[in-house]
Amino acid sequence: MFVGSMVTEAIPARVFALYKIVENKKSIPRNELQALMEPPEIYEGTSYFSAIFKTATELKLVENKDGIISLVDSNKQLKNINEFRKHVITVLPEFEESQFWKCSNIIVNLNERVYEYGAISDSNMLNLLSERTGETIKAPMIRGWRFWSQFLGFGCMNGFTFLPNAYVYCKNVISLLNLEKKTEYPIDVFMSKFMQYGKVILSEKTGDRNFNIAMSSALRELHENGEIVLKFGSDQDMKWILYPSKELFNQPVSSIVYKGVKRE
Repeated sequence: MFVGSMVTEAIPARVFALYKIVENKKSIPRNELQALMEPPEIYEGTSYFSAIFKTATELKLVENKDGIISLVDSNKQLKNINEFRKHVITVLPEFEESQFWKCSNIIVNLNERVYEYGAISDSNMLNLLSERTGETIKAPMIRGWRFWSQFLGFGCMNGFTFLPNAYVYCKNVISLLNLEKKTEYPIDVFMSKFMQYGKVILSEKTGDRNFNIAMSSALRELHENGEIVLKFGSDQDMKWILYPSKELFNQPVSSIVYKGVKRE
């Protein structure tokens, strides 16, 4: 999913289920693990196991030593799906050259133009992604992408239409940054920290200091929820511009006060 081509079969819930089985068993032969995930007495059809297992290894959840599967780090236990999300976010920067990363960055940075496409899997979108990535992007690949993009929180899916609001992703990124509560961070300082895990949703043209819709919507929602405070200082040189909104905070952001993100 994150190395090579994206796939439909390795959805987040299945990868996390595999992880939890291995966590419970400590170590387990590969064939027994597959039998637990695809019970032969009830399972029919094409096997999904290889794609799921491959994705779990890509995300450094499990490892295979001579056919025996165990956790990569038995001391780091992911108790729930939210902790799993954060783990994936920390590993994601390692896949900056991947098909998944490139497609994510392209789609999120289409801004309002994303609504011009009937679905993320329609031929026009696939042609756009193929042209910009230099790879052939097919419908099953991007259908697989939608599961992970929604899980990670790049935006929401209305059917196959992508709605760019990265609140969930940004909230989780910020929670990983060890920011001091009630502390004001100049916007450039905040963004340099955010880039550690949040780069995938930002425009490659970060020098223009313009937030896309996904990031702007996330910052505004965090602000409205009291998790951060967006501040404008007319006497400060360094500012980032939010994507225009008719109703919400529209001033250039010069600093951000971290209040503390709410638990999911």
